[in-house]
Amino acid sequence: MKLYDGALKGLAFLGAACLAFITIAIIADVAMRNFGLHSIQAVSSLIEYGLLFSTMAVAPYLVRTNGHVAIQSFVEKMPPPTRRAVSRFALILSVLMLALVSWRAAAVAVEVTQFGAVDMRSVNFPGWVLYVMLSAGFGLMALEFLILLMRGELFHGTQGEG
Repeated sequence: MKLYDGALKGLAFLGAACLAFITIAIIADVAMRNFGLHSIQAVSSLIEYGLLFSTMAVAPYLVRTNGHVAIQSFVEKMPPPTRRAVSRFALILSVLMLALVSWRAAAVAVEVTQFGAVDMRSVNFPGWVLYVMLSAGFGLMALEFLILLMRGELFHGTQGEG
């Protein structure tokens, strides 16, 4: 479990570092253009890939730390039995939907690999790279929501009552 926890924290750190790189790259690109210099062509493509990577890398850690989006004000107005039922339903639905999307992204990655597709922009990447990032990120989020469900936690991060 420590290895998994370390992997989640490492991914969160890499995602944050990627966002820092994106910020610096955008500032540098704009500055270069304003000073009449030629901007680096690959910056836009790298930023697009970086945004996807950082989102998929940080999202499982956000689920772990209850940083995910939850509508607490609505749920807290419900009676405790209803709140537990709605919360469990939301967790189960989250696990199922994220697992489905993760599986589908992995299936598309396999298809793209079989065809040898390449994502052609200013930088060429193998076509499967985007789908592997999606599959891994959504799969880890499904796992984190499943852990919340198995611990008996409610969707918004508090322990269930019974």
